[in-house]
Amino acid sequence: MMATDLAPVTVEDRGASASMSTSELQSDAFASPELDGQNEFSYRPIPVLAPVSLIIGLCSIVGLASVAGMSVPLSGVILGVLGWRQIARAHGEYGGFKLTMSGLVLSSVCLLAGTSLHAYTYATEVPEGYERLSFRWLAEQKPIIEDGQTRIHPDAKSLDGQKIFIKGYMYPGKSKTNLKQFTLCKDTAQCCFGGNPAITDIIAVEFVNDTRATHRELSLVNVAGTFRAKKVVIGGQISSLYSLEAEYFK
Repeated sequence: MMATDLAPVTVEDRGASASMSTSELQSDAFASPELDGQNEFSYRPIPVLAPVSLIIGLCSIVGLASVAGMSVPLSGVILGVLGWRQIARAHGEYGGFKLTMSGLVLSSVCLLAGTSLHAYTYATEVPEGYERLSFRWLAEQKPIIEDGQTRIHPDAKSLDGQKIFIKGYMYPGKSKTNLKQFTLCKDTAQCCFGGNPAITDIIAVEFVNDTRATHRELSLVNVAGTFRAKKVVIGGQISSLYSLEAEYFK
């Protein structure tokens, strides 16, 4: 038999070897690029414009209900574009790209659909045989006061007897249904919140056919008929300058 130079392996040596192997494995594991990528903290902050853009995008459907509501999708498009640019310029430091684009797309769709809908409504809402008249124009025709007497402005007076179509808000009265008469007002600030409308901002409406109306709160109504520019005085006070012999209500 040949003698060997191998020294006997002790229990302590085996423990140290096992400990070294474990340490080496752990060291190799942390040094591995794949494992290192899995453990890296990869959270990216989301700019405020991202969720705001999405929320406004979801609310943009209100633009289909009224022209005033179109400010919502318009704001959504503007904020969506600003949010997208903020994320793009951050070169990967910001998250929330999908949130921002979702809001931008929703707002854009509602803006396009609302614009088309309101344009079509405006072009087709006036009944045949009537001319459109706006409260804004009418309110600009201030009465003329001379020698303590109030006269209707000549431009407004020239419309007397013409068939007109006008949009406004119903001034609240005691009755709410089956109305033969009501007051049409320029805006909700005057007709719905206890204000006292200017004499140029109201029209006394009376149906001359079988049409009847139901009061609508905070909602534009369409009325058409024969316009009258005639001062009405009750108890020494001018109650109205304009009236409408209405034939159409919607």
